[in-house]
Amino acid sequence: MRKLMLCFASGIVLHAAAYAQKGTAALAGQLKQDDITTPLHIRNTEGADLTIPVEADGSFSGKINIPAKGFYDVSGIGNVYLEPGYALNIAYAPDSTYRFTGKGAVENNAFVTASKMLGNYIALGEETLLAQQSLYIPMPEFLAKLDAFLDGGKKEFAKSSNASFRELAEKDLAFYAKYVMHMYAIYYGTDLVKQAEFYKYMQSGDRADSNYQKKFRALDSAQHVKRLTKEEKAKLADLYDVQWDKNDAQLFKQSYWYRYMLSSHLSALQWGKYRDLWMAEGTGRDRRSLIDLTIVQHEVKDPFILSNLRHRHVTNALKMLGDKALRDSLYQNYMATVKRADYRKAVEEIYANANTFGDNKQAPDFTYEDINGKNVSLRDLRGKYVYIDVWATWCGPCKAEIPHLEKVEKAFHGKNITFVSLSVDKQSDKGKWVDFVKNGTLNSVQVLADKDFSSDFVKKFNINAIPRFILISPDGKIVSANALRPSDPKLKEMLEKLLSKG
Repeated sequence: MRKLMLCFASGIVLHAAAYAQKGTAALAGQLKQDDITTPLHIRNTEGADLTIPVEADGSFSGKINIPAKGFYDVSGIGNVYLEPGYALNIAYAPDSTYRFTGKGAVENNAFVTASKMLGNYIALGEETLLAQQSLYIPMPEFLAKLDAFLDGGKKEFAKSSNASFRELAEKDLAFYAKYVMHMYAIYYGTDLVKQAEFYKYMQSGDRADSNYQKKFRALDSAQHVKRLTKEEKAKLADLYDVQWDKNDAQLFKQSYWYRYMLSSHLSALQWGKYRDLWMAEGTGRDRRSLIDLTIVQHEVKDPFILSNLRHRHVTNALKMLGDKALRDSLYQNYMATVKRADYRKAVEEIYANANTFGDNKQAPDFTYEDINGKNVSLRDLRGKYVYIDVWATWCGPCKAEIPHLEKVEKAFHGKNITFVSLSVDKQSDKGKWVDFVKNGTLNSVQVLADKDFSSDFVKKFNINAIPRFILISPDGKIVSANALRPSDPKLKEMLEKLLSKG
């Protein structure tokens, strides 16, 4: 059996890629209301984080010194292709995308248009990537439609005379097609109405009911109307998971969809090549947080990709680890080798948070708006225990805990404890949160974090996955930074014991 390893190869150290073609690019435009934030961040995978101030009305204008030509992630806008000398004006268009004028507009508009063209070939739904009819298309026909989509994208990119852009954009679109193919393979033959019934039961069904498992299996089976043959599954897997280089550093730097599919590939290895590791360590939360890191270190050979993914999984593990000795060892080993300044800074902050806001330490405060528009502060709730459920309306496992939370609330109604549901929904989804809460039956204090996962309180608790539960004492101390969930019968026992002490 493979062993989980905290040590790292001493020779694996990230060195920033040599930047070439440095120069200035100008960006100006108007963000739509939901995307307004300041400053505007322009980032790439090599550590660039350039900023332009944003006015209260969402307008922005400025020049940046870009380290290299290529794709940058622009906050609120998405991927933007930039080169020295570009002067782009950006505005939200009637087709619900950001569109461009000025130098560099041909490339960026072509990129946006090509990405949106999928719906011209394959029916898309509102809540899911593929509409119901797309999930019933025979595989040869579906692949032919994807090929037509890629050909249409190439024609769109051909409007640009920039060969570098065309090459990158075509490769990125090809990996987007692999993603679509992967989703087709997963959901082929699914009845989406019956799937919704299955998810609803999974989230709200009474798991203590002796018939729960029987009904669960029946609903799960009912959603699968058609199934791919073994040969079809194998062909699809070969196309989206096998036939491409997993160590293409240049494409990793430039293509979001390449990075996504690489992460998907590595995650899938948990249930294949590394299944023995997962099964052996599956019961330990601390060990589980290290499995992805172990797989990356075994599988990825390119130094840049390895350093990037290693950093991602180290930060994730440091946030998840409850065992202080394991956390300290992981932190020390990582910091002994990593050189990239932004990586070091991020890991230092996470490690400091883990040590500062752990059990028996003073809890950080928050002040967030509740469902009635009133500001609620954690400090204002002093004098009682506070049980905080960090959740979101889009999170299935979070919603699955709600019926159990309702029962816990009722069991401790009138006792010396306050229940708080802290949503990390985006501010742009505030309406969805309001509707969900007002149509629900929870009696807990309902608040919405100001910056979803980037909110100060959420970051101090190193929350990177939900649901997450936190228990605070009447004097503001952290009883448990990772408390038992409502569905765990031991939660009631623990709360009864605490409350009996006064």
